[in-house]
Parts: sequence; C-alpha cells; structure tokens
Amino acid sequence: MEDYNDKQLSIITVAERLFAEKGFHGTSVRDIAQEADVNIAMISYYFGSKDKLLEAVFRLRMNASRAFINELVQNDTMAPLEKIYSLIDRFINKMLNEQNFQCIMSREQLNKEQSPIRDLIWQLKGEMLGLMRPIVTNAQDAGIFATDVDVEMLMTTLFGTIHQTIPAQHLLRTNTAYAHMNDQEFKEYLRLRLSNHLKKLFKAILTHEF
Repeated sequence: MEDYNDKQLSIITVAERLFAEKGFHGTSVRDIAQEADVNIAMISYYFGSKDKLLEAVFRLRMNASRAFINELVQNDTMAPLEKIYSLIDRFINKMLNEQNFQCIMSREQLNKEQSPIRDLIWQLKGEMLGLMRPIVTNAQDAGIFATDVDVEMLMTTLFGTIHQTIPAQHLLRTNTAYAHMNDQEFKEYLRLRLSNHLKKLFKAILTHEF
C-alpha cells in the first residue's frame, strides 16, 4: 500500500474533486496546482503526469477497501452473516462519503477505451469477489447459508443498489416527509434506509429467512 505525505494527500484530494466536477479531460494540471496551492513542478515530481495522478486517486481509495475486506475475511470471531452486514455498511458509508470518487469511477467504467484505470477497477472487483466468496462458501459448507446463492449477483445487487440510490437522493429529498431534515440528517436517514433494506434482502437470499 502506497504511503503518501500530507502534501501528496492534499493534491490527490483536490484532483479527485476536480476530476469529478469537470471530468478528467476538462481538468488541467494547472487547475489542480492552483486549487492545491502548489506549483506544477511539484505535481510532476510527486506523480509524473495527470494520468498517474488519477491512478493515485484510485489506488488510495481501492487500497482502503482491499485492507478492510482482508481483515474481515480473516476475522474468526464474527459470524458469517455479521461479516456480510459489516461489508454492506462499509460500502454504504464509503460510497456516501466518497461521492466524488464514485462519480469518477462510474465515468471510467463507461469509458470504452482500454486504460490503466479500467484495469485497476476490474482488478479490484475481481479481488473483492474472490474475497467475499469464501465468506459465503464456508458458511454454505457449515450449513449456515443456502447452497443456491449466486455470489456474483449478490455483489452486483450490493453495488448496484447503492449506486442507484445515491444519485437519486435529490429526488427522494423532494418528499415533504424529509423537509425538516438538514443535509447531515438526511444522509444518516438514507444510510440507515439502505442498510436495513440490503441486510433484509441479503439475509433472505443467504438463509431463505424472510
């Protein structure tokens, strides 16, 4: 896992926001340098190019997820369903708190051109599937989870539901029932609503208990 100093992290954070707001091609290194209050030469020294800076954004976010899932899989004190619930909450929180990154990631996945970033995305997704699979299969072998679970579709359900809900939050917010909530209160409401829905759904799929 790469170790970044405070200045590098500041540059990465600014780049992430600008890439989300203006797009990768709409953002110049000069834009990033001005926002991060550094000179262009420093960005070149630390990252080499704008492409490498985008890779740094992805590696920073992805490495955190990779470390979390590894720790979760190796945890011998949690029940399988607890691990699944922890995974659900982790990705809800991550995707709610890193919306700039999610915007970039969604855009890059739609990019038809081959790129190092697309390779990183599919590498991470493959790793996550590979790490999640033993949680399910070990529980199946122990008679805890149902044997007819499609792990690939389970992961697709998790990410697809969150990905669809976050962009729709502005539509959900128009409901007068939420008018009294400030932004932080609505974000917490949405987090809990997603968490409860996905946990009920996954429990039903994994255990056939409704």
